[in-house]
Amino acid sequence: MNKQIIFLISLFAIFAVSCSNDDEPQIPTNAISLNMMAGDSETTIGGSDVFINASNNFASSYCGIADLGKRGGFNQNPNLSQIAQEAAVTPGNFYQITLAQDIRTVAGYRAYPINANYYNVYVDSWIYDKDKDISGAKVRFAECYPKIKQLPKWDERIAVNKELNDAYYCTVSYSFPKGCMIDDAVDAYYSDGYENLTDRLDFKINGNHLVLTYPDLSNNDPYVKLLVRYDNVYTCVYLDFK
Repeated sequence: MNKQIIFLISLFAIFAVSCSNDDEPQIPTNAISLNMMAGDSETTIGGSDVFINASNNFASSYCGIADLGKRGGFNQNPNLSQIAQEAAVTPGNFYQITLAQDIRTVAGYRAYPINANYYNVYVDSWIYDKDKDISGAKVRFAECYPKIKQLPKWDERIAVNKELNDAYYCTVSYSFPKGCMIDDAVDAYYSDGYENLTDRLDFKINGNHLVLTYPDLSNNDPYVKLLVRYDNVYTCVYLDFK
């Protein structure tokens, strides 16, 4: 046989195997396999209430379900652009399950807390009964937490330096990493926690940058709580005045 033909056949075989491997989903070691029968509301994904109903749809009363199609994966952060309480089950597709009550609007967009869990799900195949009718689906799922390196941890205290502008006012400025967005709903109290200062302090927020001007409180600095978003994930932080 011609050496060139042998080379082309070998190259094609390698290419075919490579493509086949690329099509296989990357399943993490902590993924759980589950047989879910249609209409069985007792068999749910993880700690959610998501089950497969009689119409072969994922369904939930208190969770958001996102169909990510074949482009999803187990390493994806929360996707909140198109979520519903019901989604058609399709073998080969990825899904994502979030707790609806944890979703809130932060800096103008839906966001999920960085310390809350959610589930990435992959539908392996249908399950058929003895009459070869669809009776359920084989799924694999993993519990996940958002991974956003640009955001501080939940409840992290961030040290900021205050500058005395004159005899009466101090200024504090701070910038989070590029791409972060600070929510304009800022909570501020005296450090004793009794008097709400939100309406008395001057906050200027521009994307990831905050400037706060406030009266000099003689070592009784304000207690400031911020919500900060990056993409579809947010965190809660506190300013620690120095």
